[in-house]
Amino acid sequence: MIGELTAYCLSCPKPRCETGCPCGNHIRDYIKAMKEGDLSKAAGILYSVNPLPELTSRLCDCDRQCQGHCVRGLRGEPVQVQQIERYISDNSKRPENYPALKEKRVAVIGAGPAALSLVYELRQHGYDATVYEKEDKIGGAVYTGIPDYRFDKKYLDAICEEWKAFGTDFRFHTEIGKDVSLQQLCEEYDAVVLANGAPKENTAGFAESERIIGGLTLLHRLNVEKDNALPGKRAYVWGGGNVAMDCARSLIRRIEDVTVLYRRSLKEMPANAREIEEAQAEGVKFAYLHNIKDVVEKEDKLLLTVCEMELGEAGSDGRASVSEVEGSLTEVETDMLIMAIGQKTDFSIAGINGYPAEHHVREKLFVCGDAFTGPKTVVKAIRDGKDTAAFVLQYLEGETADESR
Repeated sequence: MIGELTAYCLSCPKPRCETGCPCGNHIRDYIKAMKEGDLSKAAGILYSVNPLPELTSRLCDCDRQCQGHCVRGLRGEPVQVQQIERYISDNSKRPENYPALKEKRVAVIGAGPAALSLVYELRQHGYDATVYEKEDKIGGAVYTGIPDYRFDKKYLDAICEEWKAFGTDFRFHTEIGKDVSLQQLCEEYDAVVLANGAPKENTAGFAESERIIGGLTLLHRLNVEKDNALPGKRAYVWGGGNVAMDCARSLIRRIEDVTVLYRRSLKEMPANAREIEEAQAEGVKFAYLHNIKDVVEKEDKLLLTVCEMELGEAGSDGRASVSEVEGSLTEVETDMLIMAIGQKTDFSIAGINGYPAEHHVREKLFVCGDAFTGPKTVVKAIRDGKDTAAFVLQYLEGETADESR
């Protein structure tokens, strides 16, 4: 099977699949090694760029990224890059030739993909790290937000044990600003990296309650707390990203009636196309070109005021603008509303106002992953973790970091 998948690759001189990979994986080269029957070489090529293929090969939006750019996809099926990457990661190990440890130490706040990528890169250069995580496991939003049916958390457990083996010290159940201060970390370590993701939810001004629930809050409740108690059998999920899909697909496994309400059309929906298709197949309904104007709690129900939307000209980001259709207000009853309309990072512990322009924000302190870029994908977090490590290394080794290059 894997031989057929790799043989299908044309080994393009200018591989389009690589331009579509946010991590910059050397896809052509590791597939070529697999064609030659050299799994070890293929693994070395893969891990040299992407330390966490267990995650990317299962969670990437490959249809928009590597496979979506494959030249064979222009006239047929693209090369199944994701399956090939998964095969390599499932049947090989990361190189274990770690150099001797140096004296300087790094503290990392958060244990998501960006943090894990950064720690791995630092270890390749002889620096160990202590990772402070408020949850009981690594993974960040992969652990707290992605349901078990979509991603088996055994891969996170295996990664954790491997990172421990090469020297990473994980301090679980430790919240910075509560259990230990940022100032204390800056005093104890030679560098501190803020990689706490984007946990602050957008609620559009509506107060959360038993029936008005943030998307990340819901997913944490279902995935981590294993609390399946829900206030009714009908839900609206407000939003069109992957968090919205995870909420909708988790809910349809537990209740009878779930509708995703999104203000743009299917074409503009940012969620993975496969997630949308699977949600539809599972019975989730979709209300495109609709938005919520108001929410009122009425006895044991919610009353949603919903308006229709229409698309306009495309903006600088390529997405169509959207505006309300005059006179289109309607009222809808539901048991609960899940708000999955975006999130941002929480910089309160660092006193930073807005997303920083550079990874190195002040003496000893760096920002990494979603905390730097805003909420992005797993693969982009992994890439930013590696990029941030380069600036941390320059700092630790007394060089001047240049982020303009």
